[in-house]
Amino acid sequence: MELIDRYVNEVGRRLPRKNRADIQVELRSTLVDTLEARVAGEPSQEDEVELLKEFGPPQEVAASYWPQGQYLIGPSLYPLFRMVVGITLLVFIIVQLVLLGIALVFNQEVLTFLSVLDIFLQMIGSVFTAFGIIVIVFAVLQRFDVKPDTDDEEWDPRDLPQIEEVDTVSRGGTVAEITFGLVFIGILLFLPDKIGFVIMPGVEIILNPVISSYIPLIILSLLLGIALDVILLWRGRWETWTRLAKIGTNLFGIYVLFVLITGHNAWLIQEGVGGFFSFIETLSESAFPNQDSVLVLGMHAFRLAFIIALIVISVDTVRMIYQLIKRLISKPVTINLPSEKA
Repeated sequence: MELIDRYVNEVGRRLPRKNRADIQVELRSTLVDTLEARVAGEPSQEDEVELLKEFGPPQEVAASYWPQGQYLIGPSLYPLFRMVVGITLLVFIIVQLVLLGIALVFNQEVLTFLSVLDIFLQMIGSVFTAFGIIVIVFAVLQRFDVKPDTDDEEWDPRDLPQIEEVDTVSRGGTVAEITFGLVFIGILLFLPDKIGFVIMPGVEIILNPVISSYIPLIILSLLLGIALDVILLWRGRWETWTRLAKIGTNLFGIYVLFVLITGHNAWLIQEGVGGFFSFIETLSESAFPNQDSVLVLGMHAFRLAFIIALIVISVDTVRMIYQLIKRLISKPVTINLPSEKA
């Protein structure tokens, strides 16, 4: 009875978590009992389709279980509200992080903890503003009893989404992360004199004067990530505490990248170097390539790479937080199928 299982799962996604499990068990029992009373023997998929069409679309069935009363945003609009909030805020945060990265590329000022805190506080304030606007719009729609138009097409139970196992860990990706992490640690421990830039093959390496000061911090960040990856391989699936641990390791990684970016900014300012493009404009053909110009270009390149990494890990952290909140709010409930009757 795959369609019934998918139907019950879809209804459950739209129910309050407090009563979700009980309602799903009750609904499935009702559907199975009704189908067995109608059909002698093994029911076909068409029998399931006919029954589910009589019960109605999952959103309507789920809405009937919500307590009646006054709502700021009622059951009929709430699924659409959740979707709009999720998409809007995720896109908004990603755009803000990208703009922050661009600002860091062209801004040569030394960032302090307070300045970064101020940037993130402004970003959080903007997020709450966007959320508030969405709430007001949907509250107005609720006030005038506007409902999504779903009557144009006949609902077909065959279109119900599959019950996905979204908690499985990608073993290939996790093994790759562990491998690259160990390689980087090996380079930092045994080849620190190779971290730098070269003018041409065979020429002495120009060392990065900033990274060497933060090697212990970088290694600690990599070790935390590797330890979590090993645990994920052992467990084989994501759990609430592993998601929280992943968010924590990402936040520490963001801190390390912030320290590295700040260190490169401070070095460039100390050397009296402007922005990347302004430095390129000042280069003359006779002055390039030489050790000083290569060093400055290399420092700009490292700084840009760290900024890109910061944006990527920030987006991944936002995604992990979103998935965690979504799972805590609407975690699908596993229902044990009733045993076959003798």
